[in-house]
Amino acid sequence: MPLDSGAVTESGVTVAQAAGGRIVEGMEPFMSGGVGFGGALRALREARGLSLQDVADVTRVRRAYLSALEEMRVDQLPSRPFAIGYVRAYAQALDIDPDDAVAKFKESAPCNHEPLRAPAGVRRHQDPRLSVAAAAAAVVVTAVLAWNLAQHAVASDGKASPPVPVSLAAAPAAVRQGPVTLAAAQPAPPETDVPKLYVTPGLAPPTAAAGADSGQQAPELEHAVFSPKGAVYGAPAEQSSLTFQAHKPASIIIRGADGTVYFARQLAAGESYRAPTTVRGLVVDVSDPQAFDIYANGTLQGQLQTNQTPLTKLSG
Repeated sequence: MPLDSGAVTESGVTVAQAAGGRIVEGMEPFMSGGVGFGGALRALREARGLSLQDVADVTRVRRAYLSALEEMRVDQLPSRPFAIGYVRAYAQALDIDPDDAVAKFKESAPCNHEPLRAPAGVRRHQDPRLSVAAAAAAVVVTAVLAWNLAQHAVASDGKASPPVPVSLAAAPAAVRQGPVTLAAAQPAPPETDVPKLYVTPGLAPPTAAAGADSGQQAPELEHAVFSPKGAVYGAPAEQSSLTFQAHKPASIIIRGADGTVYFARQLAAGESYRAPTTVRGLVVDVSDPQAFDIYANGTLQGQLQTNQTPLTKLSG
């Protein structure tokens, strides 16, 4: 940014005089007029109409550090890497070459190879409570070890423990005198691994004749005829051949072949659903197969065996 040729430096030399009447863009006209590095920074800042606070807001550098740079109080700046960073940020705020400004700063304030110093306000110290806690822990550990050693010394008393005699001879088995009485023969235990008879859904229950042929009595199904015990949903009785009755709470969903849901509800114990015979390809999906009894044309056929079952398999 060009400077106003009427600006006056700290040495009383105008910018036009310091630059030989040319427009000034850097620090050379001020420094050639006898103004040092810090004075040149200040002159450039004032020529641009900026205050120290304005530069501090732009660079995020403390105003005290900027003032120390303008007055070249290097001892009040942080370590050299931080100071060089402040010079670079100050130069960018004044719209001049940062590398040129850093080079002139190094010429004006040569490095004395001083150790790094943290910025002001940063203090590192160790919490004294940690040292106290570590010392207390060491004392406790030492006391426990000493107590264990003392107890071991008191118990042994410097003498070896006597060996415990061990007898290798086996104890004689008790011999029963006299005759032994045997009990009568007991019948064989009943078979426990025979599974229950499987009832295929959709088939009629075993008849008495089939039970007679196999030598077993045909099991009788309780509640063989459908009897409503709660609300009945679905199709009318004359348009349905399959009825699902819940004997405990469970959910039931009736879907079509294309995935359309025709019925979905959580049935309470005793509630029933009649599947329509006018829709083909229906599938019943229940949360608990053992919770539903199947009635075909009003006759009990058993319970569902799987969570999802096509109605064609249940109606035969």
